[in-house]
Amino acid sequence: MRPLFKKTELHVHAFSLLAILMVALTVGCHAEPDDVAGQAGELTDPLRRPNAISNLTRLYTSALEQAGGDRTAAGPSGVADQSVQQLTDCYIQNNNVDVANSGQIINLFFEMRDPRSLPALIAALDWRPEISEEHAIMAARTIRELTLDETQKGEVITALARALGRVNGARGADNRMRIEFIRTLGALRDNRTTTALSEVMLRQSENQNFLINRLAAEQLGLTADPAAVPALVKSLYIFDPANPMMRMNDVGAQALVRVGRPALQPLLDTLAGNNAEATQIATAYIAAVRQRAPEAAAQMTPDSIIAGEASYALGQLGFREAIDPLIAEVNQIDEGERPDSIEEDAHDESHMVAAALALVSINRDASDTPRIREALITVYNRLSPDIRPGHASRPQILVAMQHFQDPDLLPFLTQKAGRAARGEEEDINVRLLAFRGAVLLANGAEAAPLQAIYTAEPEGDSRDGFGEYEPLFAVITECNTDLSCWITKLGDSNPLIARKACYMVARYGRGNADAVQALVAQIGHTDEETRGEVLYALDFAATGGSPAAVTRIDELRDQEEGRAIWQHIESLALAIQARLSTRGAS
Repeated sequence: MRPLFKKTELHVHAFSLLAILMVALTVGCHAEPDDVAGQAGELTDPLRRPNAISNLTRLYTSALEQAGGDRTAAGPSGVADQSVQQLTDCYIQNNNVDVANSGQIINLFFEMRDPRSLPALIAALDWRPEISEEHAIMAARTIRELTLDETQKGEVITALARALGRVNGARGADNRMRIEFIRTLGALRDNRTTTALSEVMLRQSENQNFLINRLAAEQLGLTADPAAVPALVKSLYIFDPANPMMRMNDVGAQALVRVGRPALQPLLDTLAGNNAEATQIATAYIAAVRQRAPEAAAQMTPDSIIAGEASYALGQLGFREAIDPLIAEVNQIDEGERPDSIEEDAHDESHMVAAALALVSINRDASDTPRIREALITVYNRLSPDIRPGHASRPQILVAMQHFQDPDLLPFLTQKAGRAARGEEEDINVRLLAFRGAVLLANGAEAAPLQAIYTAEPEGDSRDGFGEYEPLFAVITECNTDLSCWITKLGDSNPLIARKACYMVARYGRGNADAVQALVAQIGHTDEETRGEVLYALDFAATGGSPAAVTRIDELRDQEEGRAIWQHIESLALAIQARLSTRGAS
């Protein structure tokens, strides 16, 4: 009888059955796609790892969505509990050999935002060129979202400082790493970040874009570490060697304001000329400008640059102790000069003007106002009535007077708004600025002479300019000195009326909680100029600071960063935010 299968056929058939059985057994051992623990267990298998990471990502993001974004809810926290340790171990063990899948794990950690992943995130900061820079970038972003204890913060700061110190190129990846590492260091709000941030802030290298220096200064200010003051004072004078006009005096001053009182004496010493490093940098700055703009450099001296930036920073800081030194800068008289003579020396002029503008920002007592008013008038009178390139101008001082919030300046402003005396040359720009300042500050009785000036003005450019402010006379009559009335006008649909209300709420509501609250509500005003006036009014009215204003400015920054309205108002907003924060803390 012929056998059903030949011997060789039986052997092959048996082998095929065995192979099928092995495949079946293997398939049967795979974790179900929705089995979190099973999928986490498959991370150790290089062949199954990609699918496991994909499934864990799907399971976590789905649970998070169902929980409405609440990472503490049972769904997402349950997925994390069963997988975060295995994911962490997998990353640490394989990130050097399985770069792509390790990158997916880091991305999942960003979704989870679980402190238990910190060992893997720290490992990711030990980046390798052309291989794992994106891991480090995402790790830094994730760390910003974690709540860490002091020990964990210390470990992170050490890792970030080491990672940042290794970035020395100018590639796109290098700049992205710098940005994320610096932002994360700043977000930690820890004095242990001061050294790393200071080094980056002061570094001048062709491979480091100067915007990175500015970012480091900004983040350094967030820690408010007194130990950072020497570096921050130095930053007032640092410039971009490739483009000397690019500086960080504004963000440096804002950072010093956040530090608060510990910055006061070093700045006073610098104003007095007792800062050798500042002199050295200012000298180098003039030399760099001279190569590109000799005429501009000719108007500069190291001491005028030093005094200008120190005065500005002292004004931003806002402490009353700076009043005497700043007034001394205003009243410097060279031998042979009269106190009322026009200042012809551009260097002395720059000292005077910088000090006068700084005085406007001081958080003054009522007893300080007459001295500062006199200083402002002195500087105005000593400036040339002519517009001279490279020189300060009287219009600058008129705008400063407007923001000084002093009704006793109204007679001076009203007089400058009127017609020039016989034989004097009339400056339309000065008249318009004086009129604007006066009408924004005036109550009912004080506005009467301004209305008379407008009524008597013949047809022409001046009358047209005055006419822009005609709608304010009716609202001045309506509200006069009534604070509650002016508070209602802050939300007026006419931006001009809203701006006028800012001045009057500041004038009659200084130190008043309701007035401050009403101004805070308008910080996000959609009209850029009105928003600026709200900020100036808050700076004057909130004598004890305003946590609500500090928070609101942070919110606006997050919402509007990159938009034109924020870019135009950013410097003013952050400076006033820093002052309000410091006042509140003290």
